[in-house]
Formats: sequence, C-alpha cells, structure tokens
Amino acid sequence: MDVVFSVDKQAAFYYWLQIVAGWDDSSAVDAKSLAYYTGQIHSMLSQEQRKALHDVKCILQHNANPRQLLAELYAGNIRSHDAQIIAERTLSCMPLFEAFVWRDAQKTVLRWRDLLQAYDFARTNELLMNIKTFLASTFDLHTTLTVYILPNIPGAGVIGHRISGTNFILLRPYIEYRRSAIANVVTVVLHEYIHAIESCSTHSRALMKQSYETCIAANHIRPPHGFTWKSMYIEALVYCFANNITGGYARTVVSGKLLPRIEEFQRGFHRLRAKGAATTNDVIAWAGLCITDMVAQYIDEGKVIDVKIVNYIGRVYQDMYKIV
Repeated sequence: MDVVFSVDKQAAFYYWLQIVAGWDDSSAVDAKSLAYYTGQIHSMLSQEQRKALHDVKCILQHNANPRQLLAELYAGNIRSHDAQIIAERTLSCMPLFEAFVWRDAQKTVLRWRDLLQAYDFARTNELLMNIKTFLASTFDLHTTLTVYILPNIPGAGVIGHRISGTNFILLRPYIEYRRSAIANVVTVVLHEYIHAIESCSTHSRALMKQSYETCIAANHIRPPHGFTWKSMYIEALVYCFANNITGGYARTVVSGKLLPRIEEFQRGFHRLRAKGAATTNDVIAWAGLCITDMVAQYIDEGKVIDVKIVNYIGRVYQDMYKIV
C-alpha cells in the first residue's frame, strides 16, 4: 500500500470553502461542519466575501461534475474555466480561513501527518491483495495515493473522502491529536483506499445493478434521503472490509481483534432501529457486517465476488426499507 500523507493549506482552504458555500445536498454533505463553520464567520462576512461564497455555490451546483472541479482545486491543478473563476473570486475568503481554521488546526494536522507517516502500512499489503483478488479488480496496488490531511471540527469522528478519477484521498482526523486513536484513523484511510480497489472491479458494479433490479426496483423501494442505491451497495461492500462501526474485515490487521460477528452488534443495532435512531450509515454498516463472514470464507477459498454476496446486501436493504 503506497500512500503519501500531505498537509496542504490550499487543499484545506478549498475544502473549507466548499463546505461554507453550502452547495451540496447529497449524502456527502457535512451538515455539522457547515453549521460550525458558518456559525464562526456569519457575522464577520463582508459583502465581497458573501458574493464570493454565493458564486462558489452557483458554480458548483451548475457544473456537470462538481467533485471533479473541486479535485482540481484540492490538487492545485487548476485548468478548467470554472476552477479559475473560483480561485480568483475567493481570494478575499482566505483571511477568514486563516483566522478561524488554519491558525488553530495547522499544528494538529502536522502531528497527525507525522504519526501516519510512521505507521507501518506494509502490514496491510496481504489484506489488500486478498480484497483485490476477491473483487477481481484491475487496480494497481503499487499506485501511490496522496492523502491530504484536513482540519476537522470539535466532536466529529474521522471523516474520509475519495473522489473517483483522482489519485488522492481527503482525510479529516480527530480535531484533538490522540496517538491512541490511530486505529480509527488508519481504518478510514483503508476504507477510502478500498474504494479505489472496488472502483476497478470487473464484477461488482454489474452484480450490484442485477441485484438492484431484483431486490430493490422490483419492489419499488426508494433510497434513503441524499443517497442513491448505487452508493448504498458500494458502501455496504466497502464497509464490509473497513469501517469504524464494526471494524470490518480489516479489524484483524488494524486492531488485532477477531473478525466482527453479527452476534457482537445485533442487540445494539436492533435497539437503534426500535428507537428509530439508526442512521443510514448504521444500516450500511449492518449490511456490510451481514456479508463479512461469507466474504472471509470466499477469500480463504480463493473465490471471487458473485451474485450470492451482492444479493445478500440487497435483501438486507429490502428488509430495512420496504414499505409493507
């Protein structure tokens, strides 16, 4: 696993900028960060800054591929017309970012970078090779991915994003530096890295489409707000391998614990469901957990993903979301 950890002020600025612009209404939206950051700067915004944020929101909402546009900005590879406009019009917002975010966060993100650079990611190589083989993926495990370490907000867990078609991951570790939390941070890095492996699978997406038509579309089940069924299937599969709710298949390597079992989590999950407090991410984690044993067995036997695995995800979602 070849990863390089980077602290880049410009990447952090544009990530913060797209949050406070409030353009996103998908499952990727971070409502807590939006509320926290806008609450900080609301009374401080000049007319020029307000207009800049409004322009960013409009440009992103009207762009055919806003995440690829943002990827240009994060990586400093500003080529498109829209990226150039955003870069030019938001110069006035940099002092706000420096005063309310970067000044306090810079030291912490640098410490996280140093800790992650010292982590032995080579211990995950066999794990990732097994996952690649199971997914029948063409992803090159020698590809180097850059992980941009970004500021986070108080009380938030570790957050990761990977934008398809790029060679980098966005990582927001805990706002407080804690060496003891390294396993949780590494798990998120692995989760996003496995997304890159899954995206190159020659099997998974066709199987997901087939399962969707059988288990979901045939029963006219709508996806949870802000999600698509495609993203629900993909996330369940990747959660099976690495997540910070159950740990996933990677838990044996990252934390040295046994493979997570349904019996370990079912009481807590069913309690959340009974209270109506289970989030979509909880449901995704449950779907991923339900296939973990089966996936581990397939990997042990050298088998690749098939319709049986993916249909199990579909049936879990059918059970969770079907209106009787």
